[in-house]
Amino acid sequence: MQRLFLFQPSTWLLAVIVAAIGTLCSFLYRVAHLLFYHPLRSYPGPKLWAISRVPWHYYNIRGDLARKILDLHETYGPTVRIAPDELSYTSSQAWRKIYGQSKPEFMKCTDGRGIAPVIKQAHLRGIIAAESEKHRRLRRAIAPAFSDRALSEQEAYLQEHSDNLVNHLRKACNEGAVDIVKWLSLATFDIMSDLAFGKPEGCLDNADQPWLSVMGARAKTIRWHQLTIYYGLDGLATRFAPKSFTKSRQDHMRLTAAKVQQRIKLNVERKDFMSYILQNTAEPLSNAELTIMASAFIVAGSGTSARALSATVYFLCANSDVLFKVTSQIRSAFDDQKAITIRSTARLPYLQACIDEAMRLHPPNPSTIPRWVPDHGEEIDGKWVPGGIAVGCHQLASGHAEWNFERPKEYIPERWLDNNLKTEFAGDDKSSVQPFSFGPRSCIGRSLAYAEMRLILAKLLFVFDLQMDEPELNWTERQKNYLTWEQIPLMIRLDPR
Repeated sequence: MQRLFLFQPSTWLLAVIVAAIGTLCSFLYRVAHLLFYHPLRSYPGPKLWAISRVPWHYYNIRGDLARKILDLHETYGPTVRIAPDELSYTSSQAWRKIYGQSKPEFMKCTDGRGIAPVIKQAHLRGIIAAESEKHRRLRRAIAPAFSDRALSEQEAYLQEHSDNLVNHLRKACNEGAVDIVKWLSLATFDIMSDLAFGKPEGCLDNADQPWLSVMGARAKTIRWHQLTIYYGLDGLATRFAPKSFTKSRQDHMRLTAAKVQQRIKLNVERKDFMSYILQNTAEPLSNAELTIMASAFIVAGSGTSARALSATVYFLCANSDVLFKVTSQIRSAFDDQKAITIRSTARLPYLQACIDEAMRLHPPNPSTIPRWVPDHGEEIDGKWVPGGIAVGCHQLASGHAEWNFERPKEYIPERWLDNNLKTEFAGDDKSSVQPFSFGPRSCIGRSLAYAEMRLILAKLLFVFDLQMDEPELNWTERQKNYLTWEQIPLMIRLDPR
């Protein structure tokens, strides 16, 4: 009878009640600790975000995280607690501290928060997610490919594909408004594939390329990888996730590996990325490392430039006075399209200012690249932060912050000019905006990206009069964010001169 008593309903009910009370007490204790006793308790931010990372993942999966954190900064100020163990900053001082300090270094977070999940090939990490020493070795290996000398020798490729873009647009504009996002993406992909693989993909000549659809599908799966990696479920996710979740990445790496091998076997004298990397015998890379590196070139190189160029075209068309000014300056500077070069466009500060202002308002990578505070803690923006806390500067919020910029919501390229010292923009903290990141892990292709963008934009404005097909369209607000902005159409009317 005593054994039967153990299985009576009242006993089970009591056990369930006790377990529920214990769970509730444990939850309330955790909430109380996070709100009232945690080292980050004094930092402003919504209480729900302070006790759980679920809100972060919710907005991330929806594609609204970048704008939501911008809203939080506009509500709570320059520093916001966006998770139980994470702080978001917006100051230039925080940029220098978090990303520029080398001893001790703020190590890059690779647990799925705010960055692309770690991509591994043959048990190797690519340059974006590599540990510090490995990152330094990889950066040394590819540095010759991004030198000033290399950029000068690579200009022929940029000229060829930017001219090809203009020629295709001359034909396409006869049929009405063109999707400038599509055309800029095709052009930048041709440039990067030519530099990375020794042969362009021919996207401008044939837009129906499997690689482009693979990259688009891959971008939207990243948010799910972030979720599973953060909660330690990546193994289960890989096993049970729909094939489409893993197929896009596998297809991308397969295509990249094949292209790399073709380039290695190419017995032609070229001054592309691979020629410099393969000749750098002091820092040789394995085939697997070359594949991962080429993947980074293609994904980061083409997508970032295309998004920045698209945003610049949008803001120019939405601000007719700025469009008129920069167009007039370009057409006054050149008598012929052939005179538009990397060197000559570098002497057009207002053109550069238009690009910088677009990236301030709509950075290609609008979110945070978080880092771990070193073990013994560090002072950031005048306040001590304990070790083990994730910290980072939010790109979109930094560029829109009223404490960083005068009239922050307006597109005003003049704020970037050297002669603005006596204007209302003299106090703008332009160093609070770092679209290519900052410090030893900043984008090594910054000079190439700027040269490419100036060249393409100068040719577009020299050859065409631009006008938005739907002037009332708020193009930037319609885009979702999956680490980078979702690429949606931007219809522009082009009128050849």
